[in-house]
Amino acid sequence: MTDRLPKYDSPPVVETVLSVQFAPLQHFSSAHAGWFWKNYLDKEWGTVHVAPRLDDQFERFGDEMLWGRGAGLRIATQPEPDRLQIIRSDNERMIQIQDTRFIYNWKKQEGSYPSYDKLLPEFLQAFSSFKKFTSDAGNGPLKLNQWEVTYVNLLPRGELWQTINDWQEIFPALSKPVTTVDNLFPEDFRVEWRLAIGNNLGRLFITINRGKIGSEKGGEVILLQFTARGPLKDENESSLQSGFDLGHQSIVLSFTDTTSDAAHKFWERRA
Repeated sequence: MTDRLPKYDSPPVVETVLSVQFAPLQHFSSAHAGWFWKNYLDKEWGTVHVAPRLDDQFERFGDEMLWGRGAGLRIATQPEPDRLQIIRSDNERMIQIQDTRFIYNWKKQEGSYPSYDKLLPEFLQAFSSFKKFTSDAGNGPLKLNQWEVTYVNLLPRGELWQTINDWQEIFPALSKPVTTVDNLFPEDFRVEWRLAIGNNLGRLFITINRGKIGSEKGGEVILLQFTARGPLKDENESSLQSGFDLGHQSIVLSFTDTTSDAAHKFWERRA
């Protein structure tokens, strides 16, 4: 299916994230995270940072959506381990682990976007090492419960837009509020959409926002982010890959549908 998806030679994507969530590991601590880093990854993964842990996320539907929001709540009886970020020497790849998550990031540096077809096998290989580690550490098979795919895009001011009035040239579906009040001029806006994928297969979250790169003095950009995630009922690797494929497909098609032909030409669409 990826062969039939739209492709761009110069896409605005600056980060891609593949993530799997699972039931809490019984035997996991900061020491275990260091064990994985030093014994199950190559030496090129030489830099580590500690970050706050991520809350568990669950996409629910029907009655579970209405009444099951608290089902993911856990009351910790002791301090929970933080999230360890392990960075490759080229700074383009990062593995993040905690007791309920395994995350694989690509972050743009000097090179171009490597494509989903290259990142997915990299994720699977790294995740295979993590599964061996959790088994060696005394945990049973991982109980996977959710997949997640995120694409972060940055549209710098001066390329496709100069002022907020130009945004509709990039996002044709956006329009200013209709008003009869004189001297009202748009200053800013934030767009958020939440869309169901298929028959309760997952959800797609789209946000469009204006921001700065780095500090307040940084360059102004439009942040366009897509996050797709959905439940995993089968705990095998093929189900996980099917979830990733679904999320990737939903994101690529929605990115193309959301943006204009002029933007596609600028990003050198070729399919």
